[in-house]
Amino acid sequence: MRIRCIVSYDGTHFRGWQIQPNQRTVQGVIQDALKQITQEDVIIHSSGRTDAGVHGVNQVFHFDTNKELPEKQWKRAINHFMPEDIYIKDTKLVTEEFHSRYSAKEKEYRYLLSMNEYDPFQVNYIYQYGRTLDIEAMRECAKIFIGEHDFASFCTYDQYGNTIRTLYRFDIDEKDGIVTFKLIGNGFRRYMVRHLVGGLIQVGAHRRDQAFIQALLDSKGENKCLFKAKPQGLYLWQVTYDDEH
Repeated sequence: MRIRCIVSYDGTHFRGWQIQPNQRTVQGVIQDALKQITQEDVIIHSSGRTDAGVHGVNQVFHFDTNKELPEKQWKRAINHFMPEDIYIKDTKLVTEEFHSRYSAKEKEYRYLLSMNEYDPFQVNYIYQYGRTLDIEAMRECAKIFIGEHDFASFCTYDQYGNTIRTLYRFDIDEKDGIVTFKLIGNGFRRYMVRHLVGGLIQVGAHRRDQAFIQALLDSKGENKCLFKAKPQGLYLWQVTYDDEH
């Protein structure tokens, strides 16, 4: 049986998604729970990895098992073993053709930033920038990222990694001093969202201009963006699939 799960988690007290020796990770906690349910060494496969401090609202993963349960009973079973900062929102039986990462059509990330006075209750969930940004300047600059580009200057990658991605939307909204960056694309490399947002913050603060950011993008990795937004404001918001699986 192949089971697809949607999971929400608060990344504050995790060392990221990917399992690591002697570290608390989202993957590790879920796999420990599945072993108790199935008595098998189950490996889960996610739509993508999130780093330490990054949150998941609708992260998707799948796993294979010989254990037979009704598809909705998996949700109850896994949640029974979940700590308070992870919650399985949905479970579904899928075909072997489905893969959480390779079947994904779109991913949406959101990044939250506060221009207000420092708030200790928000510090793990909204980046406490604490200064005014030029929203219009950031919106104008964000337009250069729309479409297919080589984002090598804005991500971390190995020599074999393909850094060409398509960004469908890059919206920036502000309400009551909270700025929301919303990015929708066909995929994102490691640190890509944080570098894109970090570059735009420099534009919004009038420390760099759009021409500088454009030159970084055009360099295709020859010059690197050195501005990386903090992880605490980042959320993997949604992963979209076709429903034929």
